[in-house]
Formats: sequence, structure tokens, C-alpha cells
Amino acid sequence: MDIKRRQFIQASTAIVALGMTDGALLLSGNQSANAATASKNVRRDVTANVAGLDQVAAYERAVRLMKDREPNDPLSWESQAQIHQNHCPHGNWWFLPWHRAYLFHFESICQKVLSDPSFRLPYWNWTKDRSVPAAFWDERTSLFQPNREISPNDEVEGDVTGRTLINRIMNNNVDVLLYSGATRTDDQREPASQGELESTPHNGIHVFVGGEMGSFLSPRDPIFWLHHANVDRLWRSWSELHQHRSIGDKLWKDHKLTEFFDADGKVVTHVTSTTEDFAKFNAEYDVLETVVSTSTKRPMEPLSFTTKGLAGRQLVAFSSDVGDLGIAGSMQLAIDTPIKNSISKATAPLLAAEEKPIDSVILMKIEGITVKNTETRLRVFINCDKPSPNTPIGSPSFVATINFFGVGHGDHGGDGVNFIFDCTSTFAKLKKSGLYNGTGDIKVSFVPIGRKNAKEPSVLDDVKPKRVTFVGL
Repeated sequence: MDIKRRQFIQASTAIVALGMTDGALLLSGNQSANAATASKNVRRDVTANVAGLDQVAAYERAVRLMKDREPNDPLSWESQAQIHQNHCPHGNWWFLPWHRAYLFHFESICQKVLSDPSFRLPYWNWTKDRSVPAAFWDERTSLFQPNREISPNDEVEGDVTGRTLINRIMNNNVDVLLYSGATRTDDQREPASQGELESTPHNGIHVFVGGEMGSFLSPRDPIFWLHHANVDRLWRSWSELHQHRSIGDKLWKDHKLTEFFDADGKVVTHVTSTTEDFAKFNAEYDVLETVVSTSTKRPMEPLSFTTKGLAGRQLVAFSSDVGDLGIAGSMQLAIDTPIKNSISKATAPLLAAEEKPIDSVILMKIEGITVKNTETRLRVFINCDKPSPNTPIGSPSFVATINFFGVGHGDHGGDGVNFIFDCTSTFAKLKKSGLYNGTGDIKVSFVPIGRKNAKEPSVLDDVKPKRVTFVGL
């Protein structure tokens, strides 16, 4: 569906500032998700108990049959991993559609080797079940991967896949936060920026599991496909909640996603816009995410931002302002009137006694992180007094945890990696707690933490950002 038929923002300089091209950055109101289909042929939670359906056993058999094939066979397990190694886009706006097509063709190959066209991939809902499913630890089966860097009882942390995070992603009405940033060219692997869906739960699960999952050969681990099925389920859920919104930019819509093998072993490509037909790509799930609202309806607020008006609503700080390179470092930003007014407008609905429509946001773009140590993650805080690895994620100052995946592979991250987050709710919490009065300076702090142990100090220079930009929309 073309965005010209809907009431969405056509932002100009904001899109440039956030790595999006004209027509790609949009806001609208929230809608409740439709009830999931009751059809048998849907992708289901791996823990679902459905009479007459043993989806885990079927998947295990498909994996075993694919692993038994010669590596150069297009339908083999290794060939599927090499597709990801050589073609996958990360850190740009083709991340979601490419992986949807990738899942579809992998699922089609499973159907072919099983001689069962009704087969559907299960998904791993890592918000509900925070450990890798038990079936993937049985060494007697094809689902076991020996080089994972976790144990069966390890649980992913709440700031990576928790309910608060997923609700924020579903509520988000700025496309760049879901799709990731726009490229300037038709290069499928051109780095842009990572939105919150990609940078946090997606990257975080890859980092959490480790081993092959920590590399671009991650499809060698059978849990990869269930992980990405859940990412796709979240995209499908978001689409339902946001009136099946689409990016209208021609570069995005007309790009040919390359390349995949169909069930006959033939090379196929897909035009990006076709992936929005979820039924065509089997992107149908037993359960979709919903957004709970205290009011019956959140009105859509059409907005328009001019080039002149938006140019003044950006606040930038460079890495030369970052202090201590030990356990934490901070950037100090002297607030100006346009940003002050943007923060006030964006936080007002969140601070109101009664629910009001959200028609403005404050975005933070963190740019140019050169990752020297992939064992390090990065937590971001605003106006935190003494930030450290022990600062809880429940702190009103907490913004996000950045997880690094696939850095330095192919065209990914050549000039450092970039991330975008919505920090509107953080500013609202800061106001409520008295840590931000609406007029003072803004301090952005970065706390490096260990990959396995969040309270383990790391070195900031290993993941130091070059620039931070706040943009008020």
C-alpha cells in the first residue's frame, strides 16, 4: 500500500539525519492487532501443544535430511547458511524483507525434503521463554549445536527481549525504528543504521547464544530459523497494529532481494514490495502481539514538518566530549530552545493524567561505533548520576542496551555502526523522578558491559561512539 493514501509524515531533513530517505519516516496512531488465524497451516510457538501436530519432530527430520545432502547441493544445510553469509543485509531497511523471503524459501525446502507441503516453521518466543528450547540440547538429534556459548538453563536478559521492550517496539510509530535505516544506493549490504527491533532483540539473541549464532554463518545453528521466525512475527504484528503501513520510497520498494534457492534448487529473487504480502510468504502466525491501551481508541495525528522547522530540532555531540574510557564515559550537551520545546511536546502525553494521543517523539542516533571487542555490549543512559555496570535497567535514566552482531563482515560496519532509539519515555521518566527539569543540560552516558555478565566491567574504548544526535519530531 502506498503511503500517499494515508495520513503519514513526509519528513525531509529528519529523514536525512536519521538515515532515511524522503517518504520513509512515518508516524501514525496505534491499532489493536487482529486475532490470529485458527488455520492449521500457520507458524506456531515451538512450545505449542496441538493434537496431531509434532512440529519439532518434523523440523528435526527436515534438518537431518538437509544435513545429509552434499554441501554444494542447493537444498543442503550448508548451502542455506552460505546464502546468509554472502547476501544478507543487516543495518539497513532491507533487513526485514530479505529475511522474510529467506525464511519462506527455507521453509519450502523443508516441505520438499519432508514431502509435506503443510509443514510450517515453528518460532521461538524468547520474550515468553527466555532459554533456548530443551529440544535443541539433545545431542542425539540434528537440532543440537555443540559450539553454543550458553547452557540449557541460561536465560536472556530482560533488556534484550523483555515485555517492556517488545511493547515499546509494537507501540513505536516511527518506521526507522522498526525497519532500520535507508541506504543511499541499491546496494543490498550498504550499511545505514539499526533500529530497535534489529539492534536489541535480534542482535541480542545472536550474541546471547554465541558460537555459530554469533557469526553470519548463524543459520548453521538450527535455532537460527526459529529466532528469525519470531522476528518476522513481530514485523507481522507491527504491520497489523499500524494499518499495514508501507515504505513508499521507490528505492526500497523496487529493490530485488538476492539471492535464494527455491525448492527445485533454482536461484530466485524477489522485489521488496512483494514481501508485504504476508500470506504469499507464509508469514501467518498462531499468535500476534497486541498493544493494550487504557482508552478505546488512540486517534491518529497527521503531522507535517518543514525543512526549516526541523533543522533547528537537532542537538549533536561528538566523541571528543566523551570522558573516562574506563567503565563509563559521558557526553554533555547544552540544551537549546528547539530541543527543549521538542522534549516538552513529546513527553506531555506520557505525563498527562489521562491518556492522550502520542504525536511527537525524541529520537537518539548513536553513530560511528568501531567495535574492537565483540565480547562487549553497550548500555546507554541519560542524566545518570554515577553510571556503572551495576546501574539497573529499571533506572529512569536507562535508554537501551546495544548488542553487536556481524560487525566487520562484508560491507557491514566499515565506517562504524549506527543505531537509533526512541528516548521519549526516558525523558518522561526523568521528569517524573526530578532528574531532568526541562531546561538543563543533557548528559548521555555509555557503560560497556560483558557479553555474558552484564555486571562485568569492560572498556569503553572497545565500543566508543563518535557522535550522538537528538532529533525532535
